[in-house]
Amino acid sequence: MAIDQNQTPSTYAAPSSAIENELPAYRAISALAVVSLLCGLLAILSFAHWFFLVFAAAAIALGLLADRKIRRDPEIWTGRGMAQAGVALGLMFGLSAVTTSLVQEFLRKQAATTFSKQYTSVLKNGTVEDAIFYTVPPANRQGKKPAEVYKEIKANNDPRSLETQYSVIEKIKKRLTAASGEDVHFVKLESHGLDGLDTFATALLELHGPGSTEFPEKEQYAVLVLKGINSGKKTEWYIENARFPYVPATYTHQEKAADDGHGHAH
Repeated sequence: MAIDQNQTPSTYAAPSSAIENELPAYRAISALAVVSLLCGLLAILSFAHWFFLVFAAAAIALGLLADRKIRRDPEIWTGRGMAQAGVALGLMFGLSAVTTSLVQEFLRKQAATTFSKQYTSVLKNGTVEDAIFYTVPPANRQGKKPAEVYKEIKANNDPRSLETQYSVIEKIKKRLTAASGEDVHFVKLESHGLDGLDTFATALLELHGPGSTEFPEKEQYAVLVLKGINSGKKTEWYIENARFPYVPATYTHQEKAADDGHGHAH
């Protein structure tokens, strides 16, 4: 008797192709994308100094170049996320720093202008003591009256020293009281900015009138060097230096030297 045999053909496993077993192609990270991201991170320092806006600009430019390169050859390059992050950080920190600086500059100019006009009114209508009062730093005049401050200055000031802010203010007041019709008005700020952590500005004043024997010129100018001390949210001002008579646009502000921590300035 014939034995039945399984006629079902055996399953043949064909070898898989080399293409199917091939690993995904390696894509290199774009160096431009990496540098863009690093520049974007450094751009946060733009809030401390204008120089670091260079990093913000570099982050944007390099990031856009990297993104374009990756989109053109996506099978070769990767790192598009880093490039886009670099662009975003550069824009965010760069624009924020510029906006903040412009706003601070505007507010600084407004505050210095307001003080200059108020002080001009003191020169015109106040006494010598009133005018000298604002040549003293805020902390040293707090709780004192102008006459008291003036007396202290006269007691401590070296009579051999010439052209101190005190003597210049006295000279300005002397012209204003030398003849009837003498006047003074604030012209403009010649400069303003930061000196260390404090604010400074130079205010140009014009003195004019009929003149006198001691002051025969019909018109003269004075410059006041203002210093603003930051006290919380408020800036308090005083006259750090003054020149009279003065030729407009000839004063150059010298920033104070940095202290090395041992009481020595460099």
